[in-house]
Amino acid sequence: MSKSNMNMLQYLQSRTQVDFDNLDIDGMASMLRLIQPLLSDVAMGQPPKDLMDAYNELINPHRAGLLKKAAALAHEIHKEYPEVPEEQLAYEIAVLPNITGCILVMANPRYAYSIKKTFDNAQRLYALSTRLQPNFDTSRLIVKVASTWEGLQACRKLTPLGVKTLATTAFSLEQCILAAEVGCVYVSPFLCELKAAVDPNYDDTDPIFDVVIDAQNYYRQHGYPIRMKACAALNTDQILQLAGVDAFTAPVEQLQELQDREGPPPPSFFDNDGEEKANGTANGEVNGTTNGHANGETNGYANGETNGQTNGHANGETNGHVAKGHSKKNLEKISFIDDESAYRLAFANSNDGKGQMKTTQAMNIFSEYQLKAEAMMRDPDLVKIG
Repeated sequence: MSKSNMNMLQYLQSRTQVDFDNLDIDGMASMLRLIQPLLSDVAMGQPPKDLMDAYNELINPHRAGLLKKAAALAHEIHKEYPEVPEEQLAYEIAVLPNITGCILVMANPRYAYSIKKTFDNAQRLYALSTRLQPNFDTSRLIVKVASTWEGLQACRKLTPLGVKTLATTAFSLEQCILAAEVGCVYVSPFLCELKAAVDPNYDDTDPIFDVVIDAQNYYRQHGYPIRMKACAALNTDQILQLAGVDAFTAPVEQLQELQDREGPPPPSFFDNDGEEKANGTANGEVNGTTNGHANGETNGYANGETNGQTNGHANGETNGHVAKGHSKKNLEKISFIDDESAYRLAFANSNDGKGQMKTTQAMNIFSEYQLKAEAMMRDPDLVKIG
């Protein structure tokens, strides 16, 4: 196939591991059948993208039986976790899958500023996973933790225990550096701020392309095994501008658009990189992601991942950004892991404080959905949820 007439999904997966979020196993199977001719290898995983997806799916009436079972088990074992509200425990049980593959579960975002609570939450998720399925392989479970100082210090304590973590809602190079130092296996920079995913009238005009590029190059230069797993693009042009990143997570709708799109690929910021191959993972792999539950049920894909808007432009231009290749910088090695004041100062000053603002905003949005989910689990008549 000539470069002037390429399929954009095929082009992307030739340079980047493509992960897709789909909380409905039937929907995922349909998508796989659709794009199978373009894929060389398909690995099945299953994380909910975020709390919004999980909540929006769990309120569907057909999940009433699942919620009842989760609430009943939470009531039965709550005495073992007296420090946790029963409705929160029930929600954690409801979102723990029971199917094969890699599982990513988000720690309670309301604990984002507490090392102890985040640490305890992650350990509880591991304990619940083996309680729900005694033969569960805990190496499959990755806990998504907020990229706050406290969240990442909790990851530092979890790493020696064999608890795998993903630093989520990262919006600055400082967060990405600290995530590598504390031993996270993945970091997920949100290309665009979360508000753009929940407010159809809001458009983030300052996507963090530079953070994604510089962080991946920083990891390569200094030998960190952490992998970049970017997400939260508002449109497919933004995704294509990052062809060459380790991995990119996108909703099914955007992958469908890429599958339907032919032509010359737009420029990528990684065009001058030359080190696109992810650490030990061959390019071309596409991971489907779903979310299951203790009783083997799976979630359907829910709104909340993106706002559905398409703000793409011709020639690879997106929101005023045109990818023209990105020459590698020699990034000096920095350490924040034992210097909280230096980290907080650098983070606050990074990009005029925008990273700090976006992280706080994301935690506030996710916390709203956490509270909604817990309120849902308190409903005594779960069958009528809808």
